Order: sequence, then C-alpha cells, then structure tokens
Amino acid sequence: MESKLDIQKTVSGKKSVLAISGRLDANSTGQLDDTINALIRDGIYDVELDLGKVVYLSSLGIRVLVGQFKNLSKIGGSLTLPVMSDPVKEVLKMVGMADMFQQKPRIVKAAEPIAQTGKVEEGFRFEREITSQVKMALTVHGEPEITGRSGYSSSDNLQITGDKKTFALGLGAIGTGFDDCKSRYGEFLALGEAITYMPADQSAIPDYALSSGQYIPEINALFSIKAQGEFGDRIIFEPAAGSLSITLHTLVDVLFRITGYGKFALLMAAESDGLIGMRLRKSPVDASLLLELPGLADNLFFTTEPAYSRMLTVSFGYFEKGNNVPVNWLRPLKNGSDTSGHLHAAVFPYQPMRKTKPDYNEIIRSLFGTSEVRDILHLLNDTREINGLGDSRFKNGICWIGQIE
Repeated sequence: MESKLDIQKTVSGKKSVLAISGRLDANSTGQLDDTINALIRDGIYDVELDLGKVVYLSSLGIRVLVGQFKNLSKIGGSLTLPVMSDPVKEVLKMVGMADMFQQKPRIVKAAEPIAQTGKVEEGFRFEREITSQVKMALTVHGEPEITGRSGYSSSDNLQITGDKKTFALGLGAIGTGFDDCKSRYGEFLALGEAITYMPADQSAIPDYALSSGQYIPEINALFSIKAQGEFGDRIIFEPAAGSLSITLHTLVDVLFRITGYGKFALLMAAESDGLIGMRLRKSPVDASLLLELPGLADNLFFTTEPAYSRMLTVSFGYFEKGNNVPVNWLRPLKNGSDTSGHLHAAVFPYQPMRKTKPDYNEIIRSLFGTSEVRDILHLLNDTREINGLGDSRFKNGICWIGQIE
C-alpha cells in the first residue's frame, strides 16, 4: 500500500463516495478536510468514506472525521465509514467511535417545494418563502456626516439593546457609556441576540457580546439604522450551474424584483467570493479630521483587493429604490443606479449552513458561540475608472427580507 494519501471521488446526485488510500496523518488530513468542504459547498451533504486502504489514522485524522461528522449532521447530512482497514478499525474502536461512523445515513425530510416562487436570474436560482405579512419598523439615529469632522459628543450616544427582533448597524462600541467608549467607536452590527463591533483603536480585533441567561448585550451607538420585528421573506440563492458568484448590487436588484418591495431590511448569511469595503481605524470622537488628506490612510482601512474569499459572512443592511434617498445615510450601489443602501458584514471562517428551513437566530447563536469574528466591514462599490476593485461578490447564501412600513 502507498503511504501517500490518494483520494478518488465518485459523485452520484447529492451523495459522494471517497475511496482513500495511504496515511491519514498531520501531513494529509488537510487534504481530506478540503475535499469534504468542497463537496459541501457544491451541495453534497451525504458522504461515504472507503478507508479500506488507509494504513494509518492519527489523532488529527480522527479530529477531522469527528468535525466533518458534526458539520454534516448539523445541516441534515451524513458522514459514514462503511469500509475500514484493520488499522483504522482498531484505532476507532480504541477511542469508542467505530459504531458512530458506521451508522446509516438518516433520511432527512426535504424542504417544502417553492416551485411557484422559484426562479433563475443572473445565472442564480432563487427560492422564496413568505413567512409573514407583517412589516418591520425602521428607526434612524444620529448624524453620519459628523464622522468627517469628528464632532461627536455624549449627547450623540444612544444605547441599543440586543434581542431576537432587533437588527442594526452604524458606528458604536461595547462599554458603559460615551466616556468609556469614545476612543473605540467603530463599525458595529446588532444581530438579534448578538452584538459585534470593530474597535477603532488600532487593535483590529473585533469584539462581541451574546445574550445568555439574564445577560442582554448593549451597544453604544453614535449613529445607527435599526429595524425591529420579524423578517417576512426567506430567499435562498445558489448558482443554477457551475460555481458562479454574484455582485452585491446585482443580488440586491434581484431581491427587489422578486419581492416587489420599494424598501427593505436585509439579513444575509452567505459565502463570500471577495469583499470590497472599509472601516475606521480611528474613533470619530478624536479632534483630528478623519476623512481628509494627508491622514486619510491612517484613519481609514480600505481593502486593497477583494478580501475574505470563501469565508462565511453575516450581513445586515437597509436598501431603497428611488432617486430621493438622503445621501447622508445611503449611497447608490453603483454609478447611475436608483438602488441605494448601507450594509455591514461580519466575517467568519467558513462553515456549512443548514438550508432546510434555516433559522437566522439559530445560525447567529451558533456562529458566535462556536466560531470567531475575523473582521467587520462597511461594504462599498469601488467604481474608480482605472484602479477600482468593483463590488463585493457572493457564491451562495440565505437572505431574510423585512419589508419596511
């Protein structure tokens, strides 16, 4: 038998069999992990591993098997080991896991068909389910234009409390009040029971708070856009064929066409194919002018190329159709567009999401409870003629839409 790892893949519908030979050790388990992750991204959630020709299984190899078993089970899939070599079987028996990996794939009830509302646009399949007819309430607070002249004071500070029906974005900080937060105000997201922000104190390390027991998180906001209530639409999008990605402005335009709304709040969990955005490096309470040269580069961080490809993002924003949108709150999604909006995105390491009746509170609590926030960006469309980076792109995801009253 060869000691080098070899993986032969066979795919049939939504199931794949991986015939593996060689050693599953510290040098090779990453290859298996990446192969399974690629299958999950392609929508294949039932995976069988033929380990009949594996000569060695390390502790790291076991960790990868257990991790993928949990990942696939969480999204309604399965990982089974119907064929095991004697060395593999012996190791798994010693750790008490041999039977777990030989369970037959459980039958998962398919999502209810949404044929009446499913459509293909821009090379993507969109499936819509209307869960509520009740509209969300929108509240704006503060004056975003003050950011450019650093004139915020304690009178601008507003505390926003996190709960299952509150979603917001803006500039804020977690702390006990204005004086405690004044050197740290940065981009924030209130995502139901989780609140996260990027301190503008040069640390570039996001912080977050998650409700637990009697503890309810709060954010101190200098300005904010807040939506409260239930999201009435759930729209799943994925490439109709191949591995395409869709720009943010195209995605939002399609959502407007599908829903027929004139304005909406958007919560989205999606796999990124490159983000374009910015965030503050310095709190806008400081007396220096944040948005003027020559100190612009020191005070603002811009992505210099599409960032965080193949990461999982959770975004919240607000969008309107029309040509009379207040420019201090919203910006056109591209030059000449009548669609304007404001969107912040939190970036996490990639992990698969359950797409059968997905619940956004469940996804958010899982991410903040088991993963880590890597960055928070205000997404922008870089339309410079020569060096412009374009728009953020996404490969697939789930959108929850709240029509604004």
